[in-house]
Amino acid sequence: MQNPFTENRIHDIVREGLAQVLGTGIDDVTADATLVADLGAESLDLVEFRFEMETRLGVALPKSNVLDELATALGGSGELYDERGGITELAAEVLRRSAFGYTEEQVHAGMRPHEVAAAATSAHWAAFTHAIFDHLPAKCTECGADKAEIAASGKAVCADCGAVPEALSGDEVMAAGVRTALDAIGHVQPVA
Repeated sequence: MQNPFTENRIHDIVREGLAQVLGTGIDDVTADATLVADLGAESLDLVEFRFEMETRLGVALPKSNVLDELATALGGSGELYDERGGITELAAEVLRRSAFGYTEEQVHAGMRPHEVAAAATSAHWAAFTHAIFDHLPAKCTECGADKAEIAASGKAVCADCGAVPEALSGDEVMAAGVRTALDAIGHVQPVA
């Protein structure tokens, strides 16, 4: 099934959710405003935001992060961090190739993991959330139709029978993205 959401629509939903959770105006939640430094988000706010998005959209956002998934894919974190605890160029490149869509200015080698987390914006979360909907099943499990639409509830449903298709979880999308990024940059992954 095709993704029924446009990137802009998902970004609007993410901005609304963040504004609600953070108690700020939606106009303050711009595409380049960092959630932590600019909007004052704390870890509990981000947990509440994830719950809000999951409830509203009916998908599971990731519980892990790209660096954790990369460590899993590589069989350990030895290639992820330099001697000072900053991320390596390999880790930075995988982050930039992830569905979050970081740029070189936002994520680069030498950053500490907490700095990477602090670089996140509503646009990053919108890009990742949109990518989850790119992983809907090819056909409805109830009727076999291949088209999805947005229901009045705001969730993606089968356009023919109204069944709610189950997308991959955020963690599954993230893990697949890490493997794809490693393949694209020609990094050999250990055999599991």
